[in-house]
Amino acid sequence: MNCFQIMKSFETYLEKTKEIGKILSINHSVIEVSGLPGLKLREMVITEDEEKGLAFGLKEKTAEILMFETENLKAGKKVTRTDEIFKIPINQNLLGRIIDPLCRPIDGLGPITGEKNFLSIEKKAPDITQRMKVRNFLETGTMIVDLLVPLGYGQRELVIGDGKTGKTTLLLQTILSQAKKGVVCVYVLIGKEISNVKTIEQYLKEFKILEKTILVVATPNNPATIIYLAPYSGITIAEYFRDKGENVLIVFDDLTTHAKIYREISLLLKRAPGRSVYPGDIFHIHATLMERAGNIKNNQGKEVSITALPVAETLENDLSGYIQTNLMAMTDGHIFFDVEEFKKGRRPAINAFLSVSRVGNQTKELIDQELARSVRKTMIDYQRALEISQFGGELPEETKKIIDFGEKIEALFNQDPKTIISRNFQLFLFGLLLSGFWERKDAKLMAVMNNEILTHYKNGEFSEIEEEIEKIKNIEELKAFVKNYHPKIEQILSWQA
Repeated sequence: MNCFQIMKSFETYLEKTKEIGKILSINHSVIEVSGLPGLKLREMVITEDEEKGLAFGLKEKTAEILMFETENLKAGKKVTRTDEIFKIPINQNLLGRIIDPLCRPIDGLGPITGEKNFLSIEKKAPDITQRMKVRNFLETGTMIVDLLVPLGYGQRELVIGDGKTGKTTLLLQTILSQAKKGVVCVYVLIGKEISNVKTIEQYLKEFKILEKTILVVATPNNPATIIYLAPYSGITIAEYFRDKGENVLIVFDDLTTHAKIYREISLLLKRAPGRSVYPGDIFHIHATLMERAGNIKNNQGKEVSITALPVAETLENDLSGYIQTNLMAMTDGHIFFDVEEFKKGRRPAINAFLSVSRVGNQTKELIDQELARSVRKTMIDYQRALEISQFGGELPEETKKIIDFGEKIEALFNQDPKTIISRNFQLFLFGLLLSGFWERKDAKLMAVMNNEILTHYKNGEFSEIEEEIEKIKNIEELKAFVKNYHPKIEQILSWQA
């Protein structure tokens, strides 16, 4: 059963509201109707062919309606009010399903069973008295992010960069890391092709986390109305699970497409365009969406969160676009996928110097903060040394050491898309580097050997290390602890002896 199946017939609603209108004009998925004086914003309307729409704009004698279905629309057809605000049906059984923004299943697994809660897709964001400080670290399982651009539960972090630079891979790694911890994950695909949906579905099934994930999908074949509603349906589903006391991670992929769809709708409605032809309220549209995420105290006094990862696409690494800068202004930081890093073979291709996390650092332990400062300083020195080396000539020994160490840090940050690494084991891997384990190996050989260590890690061979790392408070303790494991690691890598 979906939100439309519980609706009554045209005649029933006509009898109920006593108001009948007619379609004056049709422009793609937008229609103009007359004769409904009592119509309210966001109210559902229904045509004589049982096609449904949403009241989006009210004029003196007419109304602008966004239609969900467009097959049988014709000028002159009858329309009536429903006196019902648009709501979507949500329950626990959405987990593991692929649905459209109207909560209709599109995965071929049959209807979503169970009693439904019908919730409006437009809800006021939690007020300041409910909100709590972001203080708990959220592991993405990706080393460069967890160390240099850390996230916290309840944070809103923009993931930005050109298409095909690895943004989806990071999002899936984060979902994998969090779903394994029991966090409910909602992935909203806005105007994405079915092939993208299948790739994501396959990844989630491969790691057996689809049952903790809900995919809300709007494809380019859907009317603009459906695509426009996708992020609102996603955040409403996230709020449902949050209000049940569960932490939620939601991905909006992507809001640049959503902005284009809203621009298309606004132009169809003949609303005055603003900067870059986007409507003037586009900032408000996205800001109110982002405000609904956050870390709050619920009615039972429990701390629960919705962590939002909106995505924005850039063109040729340009971070100064209108929608991109809007989203930067309303989020708690951004992770920048750099085309130049991608061309160099970095995976993930994140530019740590142009990425920022405004609230994530406060969630980290002192040892993590100390290590992050040290790594950033080393990478700055490494970049300077590389610039010097471009002039040719014999390099001083100290400069050679800086370059070698920088290359090894970059090798550590290169990570397989299907590998997630816990925070404690990330510290162990850096401990190996800092304690001199890789001193006699070059960066390429180290990368190969590090991958072998990760293979053993994925097989569960280092669980005792992770428990012990939890007790370590500073880098010196970390180096001393890891040195004791040098013989074990050498034994694992004995084929290199």
